[in-house]
Amino acid sequence: MALGSNLGDSHRILQQAWHDLGEDKEIKLIILSRPYVTEPVGMESENLFLNAVGILETNHTPEQLLALLQQVEKGFGRIRKTGQNGYRDRLLDLDILYYDDCVLTTEELLVPHPHRAERLFVLAPLVEIDPLHCDPCSGQTAVAMHQKLLQQMKDGKEAFQAIKAETWG
Repeated sequence: MALGSNLGDSHRILQQAWHDLGEDKEIKLIILSRPYVTEPVGMESENLFLNAVGILETNHTPEQLLALLQQVEKGFGRIRKTGQNGYRDRLLDLDILYYDDCVLTTEELLVPHPHRAERLFVLAPLVEIDPLHCDPCSGQTAVAMHQKLLQQMKDGKEAFQAIKAETWG
């Protein structure tokens, strides 16, 4: 799963959201990457993002997990408005990147996340915690997708995405 924030005390918010997810009896937290500071991708904002990727185990269905993630976001003040186009600044954004090898397309949920291979702030922390994770759609490992995106940026086929690893301390 992906965690992101570009408003408030993002370090505290992401750590607290991760902890809150672990309070659910159907979730076991496995590992959380270091935080990564990035410029906004796909939106205009003066605020930098703090992003991380975590691995968890759950007995929830993908739809139940999505509902729980949205409930945690709401606890941090996020209000999702239907009909809004584009991304907005936010205290907390939680996304399902993968759910085992599941490929799911519903009106509410796309798994794997449709933009996973285009975002360095997803791939860099994923490589850190699970470099050999195999994407069920492309068959590529996280490392291969990361290297491909870096090459596309180097070749000018994708916009440059600045990223810096930090610590939770």
